[in-house]
Amino acid sequence: MQRMLNILAIITAIVLLVNGQHRLMAQSQTTGTLNLRNTQPSTVSLSIPQTGVAGYTLLLPAQQGSAGQVLTVATVTTGQSNLTWSDAAYWGLAGSSIVKGGTASGEQYLGTSNEQDLVLATNGVERLRINGAAGPRQGFIGIATATPNAPVDLGATVLLSNSGSATELRFAEPFSSGTNFTSFKAREQAQDITYTLPGAAPTSDGMVLTSSTGGDLQWRRPLADVRRGVFTPAIGAFVHVIAVGTDITSGSIPLITMMNPAGTTIGLSVTGVDDVNDTFTVETSVPLGAADRIAWMIVQPN
Repeated sequence: MQRMLNILAIITAIVLLVNGQHRLMAQSQTTGTLNLRNTQPSTVSLSIPQTGVAGYTLLLPAQQGSAGQVLTVATVTTGQSNLTWSDAAYWGLAGSSIVKGGTASGEQYLGTSNEQDLVLATNGVERLRINGAAGPRQGFIGIATATPNAPVDLGATVLLSNSGSATELRFAEPFSSGTNFTSFKAREQAQDITYTLPGAAPTSDGMVLTSSTGGDLQWRRPLADVRRGVFTPAIGAFVHVIAVGTDITSGSIPLITMMNPAGTTIGLSVTGVDDVNDTFTVETSVPLGAADRIAWMIVQPN
């Protein structure tokens, strides 16, 4: 029995009368631990830190709490924290059963209740942020970026996956009651394709978006790549050989017309295409004069 007393802390209970109230003080002189025990051999213990303790009082609620409630600190005064029963407003790792989702009174939500960002992370690294600071960016969502500059700001590559049927990137029509949309989607392909947009807007109306074989997009005029010209014939000639100045691929079609003074009609036709020397031959119904010209265009096959 004496050995047991040497191992265990000596517990002293002092009943004091303070301001007409009784206060029970329990103290372990060696360990700072209060052991609670009934007829069972095991105990439940309350301990204080070994160093740096600043005395304070915990004031319990006057009434019993309900099932599922937790004790929280309601108010703090000098040396005293007043406890109260509160609903357990937390989200469980296995999911939470809530009454109604929302931010109104009596509703539950996941997030912050002040002007602080909500941050989601994995492996200690931020993955998603919702701006909470007041201002025009409040509510902006950033994925892979901590400084979103749009309602949804993606700082990494976006992939629209599918399970056999192509998914779509859709743009809804600009009407509050509209149900139509414009969408883009990929077709089955043998390799990855990357298109790089132009660095500036078109310089004039009617321009079209064209691509290089590497997917580099640029604005071009519709006929910018069509080989064309105005040929000046030799005076008095019926046969005219026109050099294109670029490769004429097999199957190319020359389109020709006459440019001549009013009051005359001249017939002409293509009589030959030389895709080796990149020329084509035109014959006219009359010898051409100094004011006559032949306008031409080469239409390449697909």
